[in-house]
Amino acid sequence: MDDNQNITKLLERFLKLKEHNGTIANNVKEALSLVDKNNFDAIVLDLAMPELTGIDFLNALRENGNVDKNKIVILTASNVTNEDESNLLQMGASAILRKPVKLDVLMETILK
Repeated sequence: MDDNQNITKLLERFLKLKEHNGTIANNVKEALSLVDKNNFDAIVLDLAMPELTGIDFLNALRENGNVDKNKIVILTASNVTNEDESNLLQMGASAILRKPVKLDVLMETILK
């Protein structure tokens, strides 16, 4: 999930090239609806989103009991401190990658 449609389209194409499927959401409300109705191998999440943030998304997953059911990879351009990273991992994130990220590193992280 990323509010930048260019990034989500690039990731979707990359996943198809690697013979994986991707479902795109460009806002938190849409993503929460998708997670409620589907099972995903991994969720790639941007922290900086309009209206509701990636942290709001993590909090909502925790509240409805879905955080432990999902592998959440945060992909962010935000300045994340070591303390922020620790907090995000405690909230349920599996990994935190900083943009720009090499797509092969992202794929390796998703498949771990």
